Formats: sequence, structure tokens, C-alpha cells
Amino acid sequence: MHAITATLQGGSKSPAIGLGSYRSIKAHHNVHSLRHSRSFMDPSNSALHHSALRQGDVLEAAVPVLHVEATLNNNMYGDPLRFLGRPEARWSPREQATFAGIKRLTDRMPLRRRRTMFQKALAPYSVTGVSAGAADLVHQVTLERCADQQAVRVDGQSDIVTAGLPYVGPYNVNSIMNPVLVMCLGLGYFFNLYQGKPLVRQGGVCIFTHPVEREFHPVHHPSYIDFYEEVLAETTDPVELERRFERAYAEDEWYRHLYRTSYAYHGVHPFYMWYWGAHALEHVGDVVMVGGDPEACRRLGFRSASSMPDALAMAEQTVGRHPSITHLRCPPLLYAQVT
Repeated sequence: MHAITATLQGGSKSPAIGLGSYRSIKAHHNVHSLRHSRSFMDPSNSALHHSALRQGDVLEAAVPVLHVEATLNNNMYGDPLRFLGRPEARWSPREQATFAGIKRLTDRMPLRRRRTMFQKALAPYSVTGVSAGAADLVHQVTLERCADQQAVRVDGQSDIVTAGLPYVGPYNVNSIMNPVLVMCLGLGYFFNLYQGKPLVRQGGVCIFTHPVEREFHPVHHPSYIDFYEEVLAETTDPVELERRFERAYAEDEWYRHLYRTSYAYHGVHPFYMWYWGAHALEHVGDVVMVGGDPEACRRLGFRSASSMPDALAMAEQTVGRHPSITHLRCPPLLYAQVT
């Protein structure tokens, strides 16, 4: 059974990718496919989905597959933090005071202790529906359920999109959000939370808030360390990364050993995380990280700012004065239907 939290997930692509080898996965986890996925949250316009679905058809022609998909709601915060799932303007005075106290406390905590505290917070998700049967029919029901609670209509694109990136993503549960995963979360996932057109216009600016710590989990993400230190020092261009370095990392025997016998991600994984943001890198004119480690941001090809006003001033160099601004508040998870 596949628990679904976003329209990116599920369908025939789930077994095709989940059970796939490097040779099959690289057919769609490549720069060309991911640049032509507009967006990951819109399967009908995603080259990634089209390729994976073709593989799913081959799989289902060979063996019977029963698809079971369960959709989850957006209840990410339990008591006493449930108010964090609502817009700040709707917080009561008591909730505002609670947030201020938590922020003062976490600001004083050492990084590792703060990370441990966050990781212990569990989301009290509930199931909104379960469907089973043929892949296409099941997934259509899933997409409809997701749309009911996640689709937000937005009138037009903006010069600047701002967003706060969380401490956790799909690939650092009980681990560390390293700089490469920060890039993937911001330009791979948050940028792609749309159907129709991106929230930010062509040549616009994305401003994210995140500390972008230069820290890696050596057990979970060993190839990420070398990717950051060696590959990104040479180039941040996805096409160059793919052409010059991907195969060596994918076929490295030590990375394979760690993947098979330890708790490490595959050696090629950081490349796919970088490709995940390939469309955004081609689309936006600049990326600014508020509070980001300056050296780490430079290595990623981004700029860092000490505050949001400073970041907006830096963005003027790209989009001019008096820009239009959209703030993407997530969680709760959503996707924008931009007209």
C-alpha cells in the first residue's frame, strides 16, 4: 500500500521506480526528462511520469499488480503545536506567545539538540480514503482526493516567490538536511508545487529561508559528501554533472557496498536530487537563501542574505524595484493552480 501525501506520488510509476534498478531509473531521472516535467505535481504534463508510466505498463503486462493507495490529510501538527498549520494572522494571542517562546528556546539550542527535538515531533495524519484495483483507476481517485484539499487557485505569476524551507524532506528522515538536499527541497519540490505555470515568472527570483548548514550524515549520505566537495566545485550545471560525473558515482563499488550492506543512499542519489531542480535552475534568474551559510550557498550557486529585507534588496538587481511578491506558506502541503 502506498500512503499518498502529494500528486507526485502513486500510480504505475510507484512499482516502476520503487522496484527499479539504476539502469531503469536513469531512463526518467535525467536532466532532459526533469527539465520537461511541468510540473511533478501535474502528472499529465510531466515527462518523468510519462516515462515511468510506460515502464509501469511493461511491468503490469508481465505480472498482475494490485494497486492500493491511501490518501492522507494535511494534519501535520499535533497538540500543542496544531496552530502552526494555520496562517499566522489566525493565531490567538496565546498561540503567538507560545510560538515566541518556542523560537527563543530553539534559537539557544545547539544544532544537534534542536534537530533531535524536531525529529521527535510526529504528524497525526489521518486517512481520507483508500482505493484498490487497477493503477489508472485507483490513481485518478487519488488525484481527485488530493485536489480537494491541496489545490489553491492563484491569479498570475510573481517577480519574487518567498518560502520557508522546513528541517525535513523525503530523504533526511532521522538524518541531516545537507546543502544538496536543501537545493532539492527548494528548487525541486517547492518550486514544483504548481499546475499550469510556476508561481515565479521566467527570470524571477526565489527567496528561501534556511540555514543551509555544511553538515552531512556520513552513514546515510556518503556520496553526497564527495558530490558537494568534488563535483559541485567543478560545476553546478546539471547537463555537465550528468555528462562528466554521474556514471562514475553510479558504478562506484564502495558506494554500492554501502548501499547494499549499510544504511546509505545509492551513490548516484545526489545527482538525481540536483537534477530534480533542473527545471527551476533554467527558469529562475536568481536564488537567495536568507540565513544560509555563505560558503555553502556559493558552492550551490546561490546567494545568501542575513535578513529578508536584505534578500529583497538583492532581488532588485534581477527584477527591479517594486516587484510583485508571492509567499508560499507550506506546510500544510498545497499546489498552486496558476492562471
